[in-house]
Amino acid sequence: MSTLRDADLSLANWLESVLPPGTGVRFDTPRADWERPVSGAPFVSLFLGDVRRDGQDLPPSGWSEVRDADGRLVGRQPAVRHYRISYTVTVWAGAAGTGQEASEEASLRAIEEHDLLGLLIDACTNTDTLADDHLTGALAEAGLPSFVRCGGDEPGRSTQGLWPGLGIAPRAHLVLELVAPVVPPMVTDLAPPARGIVLGAARLPVPGPTGPTGEAAATAGPAPAGPAPAGAAGTVRRWERRTVTESRRATPRPGNEP
Repeated sequence: MSTLRDADLSLANWLESVLPPGTGVRFDTPRADWERPVSGAPFVSLFLGDVRRDGQDLPPSGWSEVRDADGRLVGRQPAVRHYRISYTVTVWAGAAGTGQEASEEASLRAIEEHDLLGLLIDACTNTDTLADDHLTGALAEAGLPSFVRCGGDEPGRSTQGLWPGLGIAPRAHLVLELVAPVVPPMVTDLAPPARGIVLGAARLPVPGPTGPTGEAAATAGPAPAGPAPAGAAGTVRRWERRTVTESRRATPRPGNEP
């Protein structure tokens, strides 16, 4: 499963609920032979032409912590991403009948096509999100709304060059946008938590006037016991910091030994 596949199937489910029974839905690229009137039910073509990141997925933090019932950290969930998937929607009606003039047939087909486009505009006006029973795959599993709307061409994005590229005459159309949420997988590969901190101290030699401990110290004999006076050369104290983790193996309690 993929986001685009689930978006196609979810939109198909929604269109079946807003279009007249028997109206087909197609997602393949429009072809020139579709312009020749044939008998049969009309169909709606959704040509996927653009996918962009939507601006609403800019949270203040890039991830959130996920904890179990005991409060232990079990993973980090990256922020949800939203993608704006844009379809160019056209309607292709069948033959208007027999025994009529060609111009009248073309006019009747255009009216039928405009009627179906108008139903889509009404559906977008009456709802902002797809119903849960229309969602499928990852869109249903996300548990988040998938927004649908009818939009126009944006600056820098136009369908004017679409028709010559497809080899067909310009047609009445609208841009249908689906804003789909994409939930990244939760990160569960976490470092084990620190269970305690141990601090220790050690005496280290410091360089003397002529060597690590000084020649004078080698001839003067052992230094008197006790701590060195403040500022005296020869030894310093260094604090060490180590982090240890608690062993996962259970330790038998006193009195429970076999």
